[in-house]
This record gives sequence, structure tokens and C-alpha cells, in this order.
Amino acid sequence: MYRLIKIFLPFSIFLYGQNEDLPIDGIAAIVGENIILKSDVSQVVGMTALQKGLDVTRAQAILEKIQGDVLSSLVDQKIILEMAKLDSIEVNDKDVDRALEQQIETFIMRAGTEEMAETMLGQSLNDFRREYWYDMRDRLITEQYQQQLIMSVNINREGVFNFFT
Repeated sequence: MYRLIKIFLPFSIFLYGQNEDLPIDGIAAIVGENIILKSDVSQVVGMTALQKGLDVTRAQAILEKIQGDVLSSLVDQKIILEMAKLDSIEVNDKDVDRALEQQIETFIMRAGTEEMAETMLGQSLNDFRREYWYDMRDRLITEQYQQQLIMSVNINREGVFNFFT
């Protein structure tokens, strides 16, 4: 999918870049072969605001801080994802589906109804599932890689003592 973005993004900018009426998604950051779009940042900011129960029309200063934090976090995740790919970390599709459904259930529970969740996400839940599936897979890969790194750390009394002396 990312390779398609690399091919079609410059082409779409060439075709539609002259017309100011058509919105074009911008690139927020590039990490290795991964592109972080501004819409990706906006989507995660929206989900974060939903999870925290923020009113997006009133909490502009908080949203700007969240946006900076989200972009930094997405860049960190893409760096870890690149490292995980080097170590050939993979996740099962069923695990991705299960994690995504849990995320959607959480949104619905916090929003109150499916319709309110869709309104807050700015799209239908089915569209969200389709668009966010690959992001969830990447998130699970990075989490598994981080867990693998943590499990390889061996802490003992002598190591702690040597560190502080």
C-alpha cells in the first residue's frame, strides 16, 4: 500500500496540484519507507480526543498539544516498525482483527452509540475498519518487538549495583 502511495501521490499532486478547490492530503513525516500523512495524524488526534472525552470544538489548545504528541509518537512507531521488519517480526491477521474490534468497541462505549462514534471518527465504522487495519497491524508488530526487547533484558542485583557505582 505504501508503495502505491509513493507512486500515486506525486502523480495526484501533478494532476490536482493546480486546483485549489480539491483538498490534497499532505505528508507529515517520512520514516524509511513509511509515509505519515497529515490525515493519519488527524485521525489519531480525533481518536485520542474521543478516548479522553474531549470536545474538539472547545479544546483547541489541548488538541494542538495532542497533535504534536501524536506526530512524535507515530514517528517513533514507524522507527520501531522498521527495526521490527529487520528482525522479521510478524503478527497473525486474526490478532489484528481482534485488536481492531476491541478498539472499535471502546470507541462505541465512550461515544455512547455507534452513530456518535461514527460522527466523532468522521467516517463509518466499516470505513474505519478498512483504513485502520494496516495501522493496527503495524501497531501490534511494534508492540511485539518492544515486548521482545524487554524480555531480553536481564536485571540482577550485581548489574544494578555496578550501574550506580
